Amino acid sequence: MYSAIPFFFAALVWSSLPAAWCDAGGRVYGADAIPIRLRGGTSSAGRVEVFYNGQWGTICDDGWDLDDAIVVCRQLGFKNATAAYRNAHFGEGADPIWLSDLACIGTEESLKDCPHGGWGAVNCKHEEDAGVECDGTPSTTELFQTLNDQANALIQQAAIVEGQQTPITAIQQQLDQLTGDVPTLMQASTLQNNEISQLQQLMGTLDYKVDELNDMAVFPIRLVGGNLSTGRVEVWHDGQWGTICDDNWDINDARVVCKQLGYKDAVAAYDHAAYGEGTGPILMDSVGCTGSEPHLSACPHQGWAVHDCKHEEDAGVACHDPAAAFSAGWTSGNHYTSSNYIIPFNAVYTNIGNHYSSSTGRFTAPVSGHYFFVFNGYSQYLNTGYYMYIDFMINTSVYKSQWVYEGDPDDTYDTASNSIIVHLDKDDYVSLRIRGGYTLSGYERSTFSGFLLHED
Repeated sequence: MYSAIPFFFAALVWSSLPAAWCDAGGRVYGADAIPIRLRGGTSSAGRVEVFYNGQWGTICDDGWDLDDAIVVCRQLGFKNATAAYRNAHFGEGADPIWLSDLACIGTEESLKDCPHGGWGAVNCKHEEDAGVECDGTPSTTELFQTLNDQANALIQQAAIVEGQQTPITAIQQQLDQLTGDVPTLMQASTLQNNEISQLQQLMGTLDYKVDELNDMAVFPIRLVGGNLSTGRVEVWHDGQWGTICDDNWDINDARVVCKQLGYKDAVAAYDHAAYGEGTGPILMDSVGCTGSEPHLSACPHQGWAVHDCKHEEDAGVACHDPAAAFSAGWTSGNHYTSSNYIIPFNAVYTNIGNHYSSSTGRFTAPVSGHYFFVFNGYSQYLNTGYYMYIDFMINTSVYKSQWVYEGDPDDTYDTASNSIIVHLDKDDYVSLRIRGGYTLSGYERSTFSGFLLHED
């Protein structure tokens, strides 16, 4: 099937290519529109990536605002944009940063009409990758144009690879997953049943069927009834959301679902409507993933809406989500200790993942990785000569002695702070200790916070 894919999409877009796109040898060098796609989010929200010089890359968030987002969403076929995101809200890209200082006014039809700082002329890092959230459902015509843009981009990339006399296997694989770059394609079945059918008749030499395109499509999925990383699995097909029957549902199926949603792995596969019963159709049954598939559409099943199930058998998953962050303050008054004392920051403001214990003052690492911690301390002098002396502890050992120290007998109170990035193994725990013979004031003026930076 791979060998036929490039010919199909090449024929699909070739007749619409302006003459300026091709040289005498038929190579494709440019495009009237800048192909764009969303990554790291959902079908309508994600990191914005653009195609240039044979490669996908990101956009720096310098100057990025809602007007730029409106143009991106318009080009993708959505009615409007609801948000413009900065600081790699949808994760950092791994490709070049192609654009910076976008200056759309919001009325442009596509990004090609917006001024910018020049291709590749950026002074940014991927931590500044720009993103959008779009609103509305694209029309059939708009989806078809987006599909054309994506095909054009891949044909350009194929031409470059051919010119370098390198294998085109990677290009064929990308073409096979082309509709993954148009996640909402399945929302417009008339696009596949009408426009593509008409193109086939006009070209006359293609024997691809619309149902084969449906088999190739990367259909959207979502989790319902739980939280961001857990829930009942629902898939989009033929214009509606539906559930999956739990017949043969196992951890391998869950792994593929979680990977498609952007998680590293699955923790569990659930049956018997563990996250509640769905209300739409049951669209899949006897799913048979091996766990290595890139998306659910690559897994065999009985056929769309072919099942013998009830919603009490709806399948669910729990994805591996190591999110961990906390912030807590200490409500005690002036506290002097004659011996070493672990500080139980008892006023918990945030505790994502519930990995911080206010009773023990410990934060326990849910996964191995790098973590960031910050402490702000307040110590009242009280004319007693007691200063602030804080040790940073990992498990029962001192990792940083005198991590925070402040003492000035001429002040009525002392303040001090420090931050640190450390690597923790899973189940390591961190705490702060007042050294014996020193003091610390609470009243929620002394706080301790931390979060996971990067999982191993």
